[in-house]
Amino acid sequence: LPTAIQLAIFLNHAGHYGNAISPKDVAQWAGVSVGFVINCTNHVMVAILDQHDDFMIFPSFDLQDMENARSYVEAQVCPEWRNGTLAADGSAFCLYAKPGLHGETFFDWKSNYSLNCQVINLNYRC
Repeated sequence: LPTAIQLAIFLNHAGHYGNAISPKDVAQWAGVSVGFVINCTNHVMVAILDQHDDFMIFPSFDLQDMENARSYVEAQVCPEWRNGTLAADGSAFCLYAKPGLHGETFFDWKSNYSLNCQVINLNYRC
């Protein structure tokens, strides 16, 4: 199959979570076998990971762009995060029940009450 179709199968499979999707569901959606969905998912993931070193590049700490970004973060976001070089959206931790105070603010797009965890890498170099 063309690369675009394989990518569409991968994105459909990877874009769903839990009981919402299975290789069998994707196979039925795409009109292919379950084995093809699994192979396609594995091959696309290998192709993406193969490009890791070409696209995951952290800028040098002393570049002017980094200084501009640090100044922006200090002025607009949070001064303590000024020397941060990476923020990655993390996992949602499901809560047992709806919180009593501002409960609706914890309701996420998956219809769960949850807290989101964010990882921030701070470099405390002068």
